[in-house]
Amino acid sequence: ANSDTEAELHVQVHKSDANLLRAIDEALARIRRGTFGMCQKCEQPISKARLEAVPWTHLCRDCKEQQSAR
Repeated sequence: ANSDTEAELHVQVHKSDANLLRAIDEALARIRRGTFGMCQKCEQPISKARLEAVPWTHLCRDCKEQQSAR
């Protein structure tokens, strides 16, 4: 049972790492396109504080809160 739990933990860590890597790659693509720092939903600037906290984000705080509320 312990081996199964450890294997599941490794799978979850791998999924998290893959999601983070994808988010970073998408942020780099936005930098190249010149759209980094703009919310992809409302098209308003993302605050500097949010970008410093989560540099790969693609949503402003308000749009992220709306998305999380669903």
